[in-house]
Order: sequence, then structure tokens, then C-alpha cells
Amino acid sequence: MSNTGWLVSMCRTASAGAVAGLPMAVFAAAGNGELPLSPGWGGLALTVVLVPVLIVAGLAYRRRLTKEAERLRAGREELATILDSVDACIYVKSADLRYQYINHKTAQSIGLPVDSILGKTDFDLFDTNMAADLRFNDQRVLQQGEKVVAEEGHVLATGDTIRTYLSIKLPLHAADGSIRALCGISTDVTEYRDIQESKYRLTYYDPLTGLPNRRLLLDRLGMVVKGTRRSERYAALLFIDLDDFKVVNETQGLYSGDRLLSRVARCLEEVVRESDTLARLGADEFVLLIHDLGLDVEQAAHAAERVAEKLLSQIVNARAEEDRLPTLPITASIGITLFADGDANVETAMRQADIALQQAKAAGGNTLRFFNAEMQADVMERVSLEADLHQALARDELCLHYQVQVDSRASVIGVEALIRWNHPKRGLVPPMLFIPLAEKNRLILPIGYWVLETACRQLAEWAKERDTESLYIAVNVSSVQFHQTDFVARVQHALEVTGADPARLVLEVTESLLMEDPQWVREIMLRLSKLGIRFALDDFGTGFSSLNYLKRLPLHGLKIDKSFVNGVLEDPVDAAIVNTTITLAESLGLEVTAEGVESEAQHRWLLEHGCQVFQGYYFGRPQARDNLKLMLAESFIPT
Repeated sequence: MSNTGWLVSMCRTASAGAVAGLPMAVFAAAGNGELPLSPGWGGLALTVVLVPVLIVAGLAYRRRLTKEAERLRAGREELATILDSVDACIYVKSADLRYQYINHKTAQSIGLPVDSILGKTDFDLFDTNMAADLRFNDQRVLQQGEKVVAEEGHVLATGDTIRTYLSIKLPLHAADGSIRALCGISTDVTEYRDIQESKYRLTYYDPLTGLPNRRLLLDRLGMVVKGTRRSERYAALLFIDLDDFKVVNETQGLYSGDRLLSRVARCLEEVVRESDTLARLGADEFVLLIHDLGLDVEQAAHAAERVAEKLLSQIVNARAEEDRLPTLPITASIGITLFADGDANVETAMRQADIALQQAKAAGGNTLRFFNAEMQADVMERVSLEADLHQALARDELCLHYQVQVDSRASVIGVEALIRWNHPKRGLVPPMLFIPLAEKNRLILPIGYWVLETACRQLAEWAKERDTESLYIAVNVSSVQFHQTDFVARVQHALEVTGADPARLVLEVTESLLMEDPQWVREIMLRLSKLGIRFALDDFGTGFSSLNYLKRLPLHGLKIDKSFVNGVLEDPVDAAIVNTTITLAESLGLEVTAEGVESEAQHRWLLEHGCQVFQGYYFGRPQARDNLKLMLAESFIPT
């Protein structure tokens, strides 16, 4: 082989990188015979020329390989740094589920150095149950070749607490398509799950008792209602309300009240099936939802009744077992409704149970009542009446009737103003029907002030006529009105705008009002008395007034309740009460008015025992203003 041919052959065997560094023009010239070299000297010359070139080319190639290796190593280190900084466990497992790669978070989670983990299986690192759970998901990836997302439990090296990880596992495929390994990424979601659980409990559970709250109860009640429609099996809803629970808060404090509620909740749970729902609606109200009581309504009712009786017993025991607290009996009222028909719904069930509860409380408490259709009819009637009452003032449907009060000579000396509601469809609605509603929803405030101002306006009109100028009007005052901070100002305003004489206005108050806040009541009464207004104590004997209060309050008179007056002729007890009241009033310098006088015999008996003023059907029924005017013109006797 010629020198030129040997050189070309050697160049061909060189790598592309090395050849690229040679002076190709030299080789080309030699191959074409353009170099004027003899065979002997030509080879030597080429050797002298090309050896340094080849050395330089080789060194350049080596440097390039070194740089590529350095770049690859730097890339691996950078990747490792990135993976180690990720707040997630990243790992690669071989086909036999041995760890081939783990990042720093994985090693930290397991609690071992990297070298102690690589090559190991989960059975080498975790307990058998946990390792089996992990392998189950790993095998799904290897066998099915699909991504698997699952929650897995890991035990941290720092303790026995199981942390919850959300794991994503992917298959790694070889060039031929086979699965050679899997890659896993697991994120610790324990705190996130705890936060979600906390939010869930705050949303659906009562923080004091740990029982489901109204929201969760309504959700479950909705599901049970739908189930009863399909199966026609009865379910029951029980409303449970502690009787006079506010006494505990008022006498022993809110902390003791909360402790009692927690104790009651635990005691109730002891007699409730796990499949049923015991919830706390708020304050001292609990609800029990019982499902699957069978197809027979009587059997369902008996089952619900037995549960309710157990609940009542448990509530009594809850107070008896409370530690370090004075014994204070606590009872409850329970309202029950059954439902299974197609018309049942959440709103109806809740309303019916509440209606039954109110019936139980009205019966005195510590008892249970079942809902029935008659109850609902009464409630709906009351609701309708209350809705109309909101419009009564605006529609000018209210009016005053007046019942005369006479002295011992049967002369009319005054009247009591009695409110009447002239309903466009119902006619005259008795006060006993709508006054309690007005007090409950505080409509008594605008209604009461309307009565006061109307009565004052009537006084001003009567003052213009000789026959009526000396008459007074007695007006009933609600406890709700009396406790308003602007009550005195309201009374003053009514007197000023009408021009009525304060001395002709008598405000009638009840014994219960005097007992609520005696000092406040006394202060208000004294302020109004300075204006010339008089006070009468209505329905005396039906409450629990202290004689000390009677002595200290600026009262002008007492009114004996008609329930006692009606029995003075037949019942010795009633007669004794009336006689004692008259004697007491005389000793205190108070005028006595007997209400409900309906016969001459009653009138004569009261006269003989010293009564001074009389009111009742015997002297006249309540009359509208115009009719009263005619009545006064016929029967008025000047004093």
C-alpha cells in the first residue's frame, strides 16, 4: 500500500470528529499525486506532517467527549436537585417492585438513607398490611399498563401516625413496548384532608354536642322522605325540647347550661340506633329521625312512642347524674309525626313535628304528643290570623269598644277601653284570639300605642260635654309596651297631641308585670304618676304579687278578677278571697273594682262587703263609641 493510501485508510477509520479536524486539502493533494515526494521520503514526510495533526485531532475529540459527559452529569445533578426540592415523594420501581430511584422526600418519609432503600421492596420497609396495600396498586400498573391514582397510608419514621398520601403511578415502557418499571409520585395530603374534615364537621355538625346540625338533618330527612315514598314504610320525626332550660342558664350560668346540653346529647345517643339520626337544631332543641318502622301505622306509632318514652327518661337521668351541680329537675317535651305517604316532604314533616311539640309543651311538659290533622288546621288558622293581623292597622280594621264602670249608686264614672278587630271576613275577632299573637310577634307595640292615642282622643272629646267630662278611661298596658325605654315619652306624646287630661287616664297593669322587674316598673309608674295618670292592678288574685310591692307602688285601685266574682254566692273560698281583697284594699287606701258582675245578687253581695266600683254585663256590655253615647245619655246620673 502506498503512503497516500495508508493515510487515507487511517483517516477513514478515525471518528467523524477527528477527521473534521484534519487539513483535508493535504490529503487530497497527496492522493492526486500533486505532492512531489518520492516513495521513501514521501511516507516520512507524511508521517512528520500528519502525526501532530492526528494527535491534535484525538485530543480535541477527547475534550469533546469529556464536555458531553460533564454536561450529562450536570444535567443529572440538576434533575436530582429539582426532584429533591419537590415536596412530593418521587420514586422508580423495577418490574420486581424494588426501588431503583428515590428522591430526598421519599427517603425522609420512609426514614432511612437512600442507600438503605435502593434495591429494597415495600415488604422490607413497611409492615405487612401496608406493604400489601402498596403492592396491590403497583401490580395494577404493571399488569394493566395504565395510570393508577389512589390514596395510600404511610407511617412516618418520626412516629406511628399514619399519613395519607395521594399517589399517581405510571408505567415505564421499554423500546419493545414492554413495561420495564413504574414511576410513582406521592403527595402528603394529610393536612388537606384534616382541613376538609374540619370544614365538613363545621358545616354539618354541632360544635358543642358533636351531633349532626340542622343542615345535615335536613339532608338525611330528604333522603328518608324519598325512601318512604318508594317503599311505603313508615318513618318518624321527633322534636325534643327541654322544659324551662333557660332557668339553668339564668341560675347557674351558660357554662353549666352547655355542660347539661352535652350530657343530654350523650344520654340520648345511648338509646338511639346507629342507623337513625339524632341532631341538635340549636339552643335546647334536639331532633331524632327514625326510619324503617314498618308498613303498619299502629306498629310504627307504638315503636316511636317507646323510643320517645326512653328519651324522656334519659333526659331526667342526665340531670341527676351531672357532677358537682345542685339537683335541679330537667324534663322535656316531645312532638312526633309519622310519614310514609306520597305527599310527605321535608317542610311538612318539620312543621308537623313542631306543631306536636307545641301541643306537648302546652300540656305542661315532660310528655309527648303525636301530630294530627286537627292540630294542623288550628295552626294554619292561627298563621292566617297572624298574617291578617299585620295588615289590620293599615286597613283601619281595629276599633275600641267601651264597657262602663259604675259606683255604688250605679252611676257611670268611667269606662274600660277594649280593643276589637273587625275583620272583613271573620267579623269581630275576640281579643283573646289575637292579643297573644300580637304580643308574640311584638305587633302589640304599634297596636298598644294606637289604643292609647285613640282612648286619649276620646277623653278629649268627652271633656267638651258636661255629661261626660268627668269620665275616665281605663286602658290595658302590655308588659311588652311597659318595658320599652320610650314608653313614658309615648304616653306623654299621646296626651299632648290629643289634649287629654292625664287625670282621666287610668293604666291597668297585671301582677306578672310587677314581678318581672319591680324596681324598673316602680320607677316608670312614679314618672307617669307625676303627670297625673292613675294605675289599677288588673286581675288581682290570679298572680303572685308581693304585698310589699303593692305598698311601694303608686297604685290607685285593684280589680278583682271575674273568676272569683262569679263564685261569691256558691263557693265559700271565692267569697273569702273577694272579702279579703276588699279588706286589704281598704287598708292600703286602694279603690276596689269588681269585674264580671252579671247579676243583681252578685252586685248586692259585693255592696254589702264594701266593694266600691263595679263592671260587668249586669251594667252593660262593651259598646262601640256611638252606641255608648246613647247609653250614657239615657242612664247617666250626675254626681
